[in-house]
This record gives sequence, C-alpha cells and structure tokens, in this order.
Amino acid sequence: MMRRYKYGEQEVRAVAEKKQSYAEVVAERDAYKHELDVVKQDRVNRQAKNSVFLNLFVRKEYQLQLYKELFPQDTTITEDDLEMITMDNVLTIHPYNDLGLLARGRLIVLAEAQSTWSVNIIFRLADYYFDSAMSYLKIRKADLHSSVKVDVPDVEAFVIYTGKKKVEKDVLSLNQEFFGGDPNKPEFKARIIHGEYKGGIIEEYMGFCRIWDENVLKANTPEEKQQAVTATIDLCIQRGYLVSYLEEHRPEVEKIMMTMFSPEYVKMTSERTEKIKEDISFGRYAGMPEPQIKDLIIRRYDLTPTYAQNFLDDDSDPDDSRPWAL
Repeated sequence: MMRRYKYGEQEVRAVAEKKQSYAEVVAERDAYKHELDVVKQDRVNRQAKNSVFLNLFVRKEYQLQLYKELFPQDTTITEDDLEMITMDNVLTIHPYNDLGLLARGRLIVLAEAQSTWSVNIIFRLADYYFDSAMSYLKIRKADLHSSVKVDVPDVEAFVIYTGKKKVEKDVLSLNQEFFGGDPNKPEFKARIIHGEYKGGIIEEYMGFCRIWDENVLKANTPEEKQQAVTATIDLCIQRGYLVSYLEEHRPEVEKIMMTMFSPEYVKMTSERTEKIKEDISFGRYAGMPEPQIKDLIIRRYDLTPTYAQNFLDDDSDPDDSRPWAL
C-alpha cells in the first residue's frame, strides 16, 4: 500500500537510508498527488446539483429574487446592496451546498439538506456562519487583535429541504435540539423551508431538484444520462421552474449536470436501484399486496409515488436468481 509521505524531509530520509532511489520516491510522490487529484475531482463531480444551486445564485438577478422572497418587508433592496461572501471558497473546496449573502449588514446563511434530513445540519449552518463572518472581516481588513470590538453582521439562517420525509417543524433550534432549552447553553436558529413551499424562485429550485432526483437514479448508460439531463431541463421549463435561467444558460447547465455521473455516483445509484428491486422481489415472494410494497419502497428510499410505481412496473417479472426466490 502506498505510503503517505510528507514531501521534503521524509523524501530525503528515504533516499539517504537507501530504502528507495530518488526516482522511486519522486514517482511515488507523483502517483499520490495524482490519486489526490482524482479524489478531489470526484468530490466535485458529486456536487452537480449543488453546482446548479451555486451557478444560479451567483447571478445578481436571482440573488435579488431570493432576498425579496425571504424578506418581503424590505421593499427598497437593490442588486447593488447584495454581496456574496465566501463564494469562491464554496465553489472550489466546500463540501456542502451553502451560500453566504450579505445585504445591508445582514448576513444570510442558506444551506440545502437536499434529499436527506437531519437536525445535525444546524451545526453545519452555525459553522458556515462563522466561516462567512470571518470572510466578511477579512474582506473589510478588520483587525482581530485590536482592543476595539469588530463590527459583525446580524445573521439569518435558512435550510432548504427538498426530500420527501415529513419535517414537523419550521424552525430548527440548536439549543432546543441538543441542550433541552437550557438558557445557559448556546443558541443558533434556522428557518426550515420544506414540503409544499409556495413562492417564487425557491419553489422553482425545489421543483428542479425533485424532477432531477426522479430522472437521475435510473440513468446508467451514457445515452440514459444525457436523456436524464435533457428530460429534467425540458420538464422544468414545461412546469415553469427556473425557465429564464435554464433557457439562457442551457449548455452550461447541461455540462454541470452531466458531471453528476462520476463513477462513484453511478455505483451508488446502481446499488440503490438494485436494493429497491430486491425489496420489491422479496415483497412479492412474501405475498405482500402491491400497494403495500409501493408504500414500503416510498418510505424506505424516499421516492415519489410516480417514481415508485415505475420501479414496480419495471420489476414485474420475478427474478429467480435472488436467494429468497429459490
């Protein structure tokens, strides 16, 4: 197994001890660097939907729509009042789908839980707030060593959840969830946008995510992948989701969406599809009624009823190769 060298001193030591030639050390180092590059690129590839999110909201016109939707009481806000914070960092190395938007001294932290919900996301939001606040202070060249208290923006945190699992609350509280409401413990709150949310560009983006999720999971071949991308964009335009953005930037968006199909992602979705089919086969073998099987896979795999029915229709023939069908 490849040793994880630190470059420099350990390379010299390896050569000096004649464990390896200099050429061998350099070759191993370069191979490790290439391995890291592959891992980083695959990590980026898995963020395709995230990249659409970022690609959408890096544009001032959509930032303004987003802000007005979240704060309708502020009727005088303009594009010039909005500033993206830590955007470059998010696009290149940040592992999550998070945005920091500064508007008139108010820092808006927006995260997407996508199809998986967990109250632990409150820590991610809090962490991203401090990350964004630090970027804000660096941009303004604030002196953190000064005896004068630095000026930091107020924070408003939001999380968008696009999955099907029912969320029972509209506000997520760090103190309530993890400290039982203890007034002596830290607090951080976020508004949860979920379910049948109605209104503007957020509803449209949530619609895009759900259509994309339904199309992407069954795509395996290059042709199916391209069809999934095309079908998602066409259906979104047909239903009125992000129409101007998708029509104006379609080639760019298609390229972003195609990066979703990294080898790791395809493997993950293929394994998930196989598990769904196995559950259907087992349910039928056990004599479960079709509606019950459908409800099972909807709940277990967070599927829409239409998408679950597609699996049932596609898996209508028994598969005798499965162990329980012997």
